Amino acid sequence: MKTPTKLAFSVLVLAAAAATVIAVPAKPDTDSKVNYVFTPHAKAVAGICRVVQDKRLCCKTLKNVPTDDPIQLIRSMASAAETEAKNSLKFLDGIKPKYKGKEFAINSCEKKINYALDDFSDFWKLAGKDLTSMAKNYFTCKQKITSIFGYYSTCLDDMKNVDKNLKKEVESGIGLGKNLSGEALDVYSGLNDIFKGFGIKAALNDKGTDSLEPPPISYYYY
Repeated sequence: MKTPTKLAFSVLVLAAAAATVIAVPAKPDTDSKVNYVFTPHAKAVAGICRVVQDKRLCCKTLKNVPTDDPIQLIRSMASAAETEAKNSLKFLDGIKPKYKGKEFAINSCEKKINYALDDFSDFWKLAGKDLTSMAKNYFTCKQKITSIFGYYSTCLDDMKNVDKNLKKEVESGIGLGKNLSGEALDVYSGLNDIFKGFGIKAALNDKGTDSLEPPPISYYYY
């Protein structure tokens, strides 16, 4: 083999080797994921989500809340549930054309979710923005979230005898709202345990602090 030919062959080999190196995909950077577990934010989220049933949903909901403050993270759990209640109403309104003749069931469900939003309004007035308000009005705030979760459950229960497909679609459309309200309820039910975990010293008031009465049973139905 002549020298120029050898040189050309060597160049081709080197080029192929370089192309192979370039073509190898970069190793996934998992350091950021691993390190997050040890950040103050991750520890704060874990300290709250340990008391809920669906820890994955809780952690996913709070992961992007830009604060390590446990009080604000607790508030954010309720805020996420409220946002999803509003989305539930939009969903229910959107499926009405598909279920002609069964709008009464959807309207009844809408009514319940609207009552849930009314309870959220009362909740925020009582919960305030700091530890003092949260502790002082603890009992009534927990009642409000319990009521909110109950409205979702009643809505879905009422669908059982209306239409199987409608029930399935409504469950899918408002399920996240129900689950998040359940998560918020878990958080408030475990608030004393959460506070202890963070070393927060606050006496939770286990007595009602306002004169707001739950709606009569007739309000649940048309």
